[in-house]
Amino acid sequence: MNIGIIGCGAIAKMRHAPAVAAHPKATLYAVCDPVREHADALAREYGARAVYDLEALFRDDNVDAVIVCTPERFHRDHVVAALKAGKDVLCEKPLAMNTREGKEIIAAWKESNRRLMVAFSQRMYEHHRLARKLLKEGIIGTPISFRTMLAHRGVEYATIQKPGPDFYDRQLPSIGDVMLNVGCHRVDLVSYLFDSPIHEVYASTPTIHKTYRDGRPIEAADHAMITAWLENGLSGIIWISWCAYGAPERDTIIYGSEGSMHIYEQPGIVVRACDGEEKKYEIPQDPREGQRITCNFIDMLNGDDNAICDGDDGWRCLQAMEAVRQSDEEGRKVAIIY
Repeated sequence: MNIGIIGCGAIAKMRHAPAVAAHPKATLYAVCDPVREHADALAREYGARAVYDLEALFRDDNVDAVIVCTPERFHRDHVVAALKAGKDVLCEKPLAMNTREGKEIIAAWKESNRRLMVAFSQRMYEHHRLARKLLKEGIIGTPISFRTMLAHRGVEYATIQKPGPDFYDRQLPSIGDVMLNVGCHRVDLVSYLFDSPIHEVYASTPTIHKTYRDGRPIEAADHAMITAWLENGLSGIIWISWCAYGAPERDTIIYGSEGSMHIYEQPGIVVRACDGEEKKYEIPQDPREGQRITCNFIDMLNGDDNAICDGDDGWRCLQAMEAVRQSDEEGRKVAIIY
């Protein structure tokens, strides 16, 4: 299975390229980036072809599938073009910048008879997979509420671009906002953990700290506080931020009728029953857990039916995030109609 990677930035270098190269049923055949030194460096590291033009990559019949690792604003164009060229696609999250672009991708996917996955990598984290299993087994009774957070010091520290004072002047149009860059992970995770899509949201998405070079606040949310109601009746809080300047926050707490579950509490997951009894589930840290979504994609291409997500999951996530934007703008609860 020959894989091409589009976009040779940090996410390609840290996750997708090493995952493809290590997979026994895949070959990292080509890497594509208009910045030649980026493509050349990644190609040399893995013995792949360096390509600088997308059309050349799509015309190559040796390429079976592509992984789209470009900035968010390019996802729609690159995914649609890849599908029309007959390539299976793994797209980095989010699927697109908004639902208008998402509709175009879904239409192209349905017409293409190709496979489409979105890199919701947190579905593959062992903490979350075990938590979902334990919830289904009823370990805390009936889930009644949740609180989940995903926060770090900012996207400028997770890119190969220099994080200087003009970072947002240069890069914000390609990134969007904190919800597109980070929040989509937690919007999707909530639906995955509880096997139920988000039905309504009430949200505030302010700009609290990030600035342009001249000191003006960026014209995009760097923080989000969301109350979410799921179709199954469960409700909870989703907290997202680019402004957590200490250690990253990625905890989830689920409250049930017979106890609570704390995910990412040492040693991994801690379940506390109403009578005070604790059960601890040790989950060793795996520095390669972010690569598992790539492996799941390759396994799917090789006939494994256990794909962790698909284009429809990416589309539902976009719809929920659109509702978050609308709720913030209008100051009201917004329902989502899938």
